[in-house]
Amino acid sequence: MSRIGRILNVIAALFMIAVAVLMFFLDAIHGLRLVLLVIQAGMTLRGLRAIVYYLSMARHMVGGKNVLFRGMIFLDLGIFAGMIFSHPAVYILIYISILHIFTGTVSVLRANESRKIGSSWRLKMAFGITNILLALIVMICGIAFGRLRIAVWAYSIGFIYSSVLSIISSFRHTEIVYIQ
Repeated sequence: MSRIGRILNVIAALFMIAVAVLMFFLDAIHGLRLVLLVIQAGMTLRGLRAIVYYLSMARHMVGGKNVLFRGMIFLDLGIFAGMIFSHPAVYILIYISILHIFTGTVSVLRANESRKIGSSWRLKMAFGITNILLALIVMICGIAFGRLRIAVWAYSIGFIYSSVLSIISSFRHTEIVYIQ
């Protein structure tokens, strides 16, 4: 990662911490809608960035269609998040919990793969397990017991944790694999 990329990553993480603190002090419905708005913006921008990357460069690369498909999926998830914005809070909780379980599972699987090849894996594993636990806490508190405020607090803490991990990974030296 370049120096500018590291600085932009830290700025984005600090912005996410500020949003998480704001979420923590909002009431349950507005906090949950703010969570959904952040997820919608993140997914939509990530999808659009992947599609633009495909159109500019990745279509000429091996595996470029994977970039296109990934971009389309993220764009669809972002648009879907915008569509459920006006639905009851339970649907929003279910959608966000499913996203966190999927993200956590993928992160745990990537960490396990990194562990097998001898690369750094502990941070990925911690991130994945935390995402899965966060989703389970939100499902139990928010959906089963109807405590939306606890669910918003859990997501706020999860955003702060994710941002701190992003700042830590910004300052870590990356491993470069050379082909001989």
